[in-house]
Amino acid sequence: MRAAFELFATRGFQATTVEDITRAADVAKGTFFNYFPTKEMLLTQMGEHRLDILRPALAEARPQGASVRELLHRLLLALVEEPGQSRGMARCMLLGPLSGAPLGSVAETTISRGRQILTEIISIGQERGEIRTDRPPTELAWLFQQAYFGVLYLWVVHPNLKLSRCLERTFEQFWAGARANNSRVG
Repeated sequence: MRAAFELFATRGFQATTVEDITRAADVAKGTFFNYFPTKEMLLTQMGEHRLDILRPALAEARPQGASVRELLHRLLLALVEEPGQSRGMARCMLLGPLSGAPLGSVAETTISRGRQILTEIISIGQERGEIRTDRPPTELAWLFQQAYFGVLYLWVVHPNLKLSRCLERTFEQFWAGARANNSRVG
């Protein structure tokens, strides 16, 4: 998978063949197809890796764990870490689901599962008084996802944009809208 993402980042998704991937990974073509029916399905694994980042964050928030502000900040940085290694990799992750079914429906399901986890984390923040309660947690989870995908998209299309600076500004704007008015945190 790592070999595929590196090739996608340097050559582009369309220009990379399954043969290129298997050669770079030093595996047989049959081995590739044992795991992935198409090269497009490799992109779904990046979504699964995003979920693998979210799940432990939820566990960390329970019970009386880390501040939800700090947890969400670390989550945004961690979610962008891998696709943020190259604009090409981020571009593949963003454009892959737009190629149609089945990738689009798999991405939609993965994004929905991620939003469910974020909703639970935000609910915990609401229970603790860190996050505003006048908005449903699902709405704030949507906002977090929009911030995540928006940062990646802008970074891909603007070559002079510094990702780390954009992430910090985006998180501060998200938090300004999500935090409880009486919250002393951030």
